[in-house]
Amino acid sequence: MASRYTHAVVCRVPSSITKSASENANEGELDITKAREEHELFVATLRKLGVDVIELPQDETLPDSCFVEDTAVVINGTALLTKPGKAERRKEVEIIRSTLKKELPELQIIEIDDEKATLDGADVLFTGKEIFVGLSKHTNGNGAIAVANTFPEFPTSPVRVTGVPHLKSVMCMVAPSVLAVASSQEGKDILHRVEGKAEFTYQVMMIPDTKAVNCIYVNGSVVHRSDIPSGNKVFESKLGELPRCPLSLSQLEKAGGTLSSCALLINKGVYGY
Repeated sequence: MASRYTHAVVCRVPSSITKSASENANEGELDITKAREEHELFVATLRKLGVDVIELPQDETLPDSCFVEDTAVVINGTALLTKPGKAERRKEVEIIRSTLKKELPELQIIEIDDEKATLDGADVLFTGKEIFVGLSKHTNGNGAIAVANTFPEFPTSPVRVTGVPHLKSVMCMVAPSVLAVASSQEGKDILHRVEGKAEFTYQVMMIPDTKAVNCIYVNGSVVHRSDIPSGNKVFESKLGELPRCPLSLSQLEKAGGTLSSCALLINKGVYGY
């Protein structure tokens, strides 16, 4: 039986996020006011879905700090602190460690001892039954082993990720036992690798625009992009009566943001679909 997400950690958007956006120049200039409005609406949506949101202040020294998903993997009351592939993001993990210890002391916190390991939270896909860890430019095999060792109750499989930043760039859980997958060649290739290692069977919902794939299934509702027409159309037509919360992310996307990256979702019970 599935439990609900009880908490989420988010971090307000710093003005320095424009630095990250400048590194993605092909995405265009980021409007910081609109980016903050997007983030505020996202946080309000989580609260509407019954999530207790712990909101951290913006930190101008950490341009990517609002993308908190990369800092930890939390399953069934255990939090594995990550080791981001970008070394300059390690301070973000320290902040999350302190926050979890203070705000949620009942969580078991696990550290990665392997100095060679790298792990971004956006490369970890928990289906409720098993875990897939994307081996990307941000996450390596040692990081995948750390995930497997931390959550031995779930089968864990490493999956090679190429052509996109993270596993969740092209694959997310959209509903119990249903995967949203990019219809791009990268998405199809990764889906083939996942299906070759999966110990359970999943339905697949193909999304024509890769940027529309990233979504989160929260307490019975799907939070997905509203500002990508081709993707929004698929969510509208395929999800039937499943409640949806469409949101825009046009500005945060310019700094490499996705919906799932904007929150560290936490459940304190036994979670499964």
